[in-house]
Amino acid sequence: MQFRKTIPAIALGVVSLTVPIAASAGTGSSSPTIEATTADSPQVESATLTDNNGKPSGSLSVKAAPKAAAAQSEKVFSTGAMTGEEFSSIGLSWKKESAVDSGLTAETRIHRDGAWGPWQNVPLGLDDGVAEEAKRAGAPAFYTDDADGAQVRFTSPKGSLPQDLRLSFIDPAKSPAMSSSTSTSTSDREPSDREPRTTQAGQPDVKLRKDWGADESLADPGYKTQPSIKAALVHHTVTGNNSYTQEQVPQIINGIYIQHITVLGYGDFPYHFVVDRFGGIWEGRKGSIEMRPGTEIPGILGGHASGFNTNTFGVAMLGNFEPNNSEGGEDTGPDPKPTEAMTTSLADLLAWKAGQYELAPEGSTQLVSAGGGGTNPHPTSTVLDVPVISAHKDVNVTACPGAKLYETLPDLRKQVADRLGAG
Repeated sequence: MQFRKTIPAIALGVVSLTVPIAASAGTGSSSPTIEATTADSPQVESATLTDNNGKPSGSLSVKAAPKAAAAQSEKVFSTGAMTGEEFSSIGLSWKKESAVDSGLTAETRIHRDGAWGPWQNVPLGLDDGVAEEAKRAGAPAFYTDDADGAQVRFTSPKGSLPQDLRLSFIDPAKSPAMSSSTSTSTSDREPSDREPRTTQAGQPDVKLRKDWGADESLADPGYKTQPSIKAALVHHTVTGNNSYTQEQVPQIINGIYIQHITVLGYGDFPYHFVVDRFGGIWEGRKGSIEMRPGTEIPGILGGHASGFNTNTFGVAMLGNFEPNNSEGGEDTGPDPKPTEAMTTSLADLLAWKAGQYELAPEGSTQLVSAGGGGTNPHPTSTVLDVPVISAHKDVNVTACPGAKLYETLPDLRKQVADRLGAG
């Protein structure tokens, strides 16, 4: 991917975008575009927006706020318009230890088919609360569909941005694995060591990592094992689009994977499983299908809940279930409930794993905090009593999995119990 940045000669809010303009080769005159990105991998290119002190760098510069501003310290920053080769998600990331203005917001507008779309809010809080294995903090991958341009702006009440803030353009189609996953049906593929070793009792139809195009060369080798599972944590992905098509699902999941590994420095996919709005169940973190007690993979350690990855597995519902778009992305309206197909598949998945680990779906258990700060307010060694089927917000400070999904959990627990004959 080779992106170029178009610099508009306008001021946005309290910030004017003033960056050096590259000279056109051989003419000595100024060109309206500059090189804006550096390559992270074949699937990712990133633009650095602030330096290690949080000061605007490259494409961002700031002027003093006018007296008419709501607060003297409030500032708005804009990247200008970036256009170039196609991508399907964008990602924002920053230094893991950086302070972040609690009121900081981000918006983006996307360029496709020769036109700019409307401004949309971009969520800035990672659903996993920056898991222990992460090397950078950041936002979820924001799905844009096939696009060739983006503009991002930030509003900070305190007039500050995170340290080493970067904007990444993600294109899973650059991965050879993605190409093969979309061109070859599952039945036509040769078996590999990523095939489930057996069809387990009660196992629903779970699509493999290669079905969404995982580039296994990106992830850490081997399995991240843990001794047991005591609870399931339900999440939502807040990837910016609730009306995605069935054909777009692999691309969205792959964008999450690439953002977490290549941009944020995770070892693998954060969640054990993903469920889409059509009822499709997808393997996320490697080994999640195979894990079960009494085997060489008694459990897989995820990266989905800060301080509470041990003894849990994470299931992410693909979408945003917080009302009125407060989590960002496509307008969710007042009642963004998960589809019936989605909740049915979630119950099937949880019943399968709860049966393997002899978990009581309507019972409770104790989890011990590993600390970590951030979205985890519980100091190291704090013991929490939580439902066996819990939500991310039950252990971390977050809106995840969204109010409308959270309110379905009592009925979900009953459904799982009924499937296990425990109701």
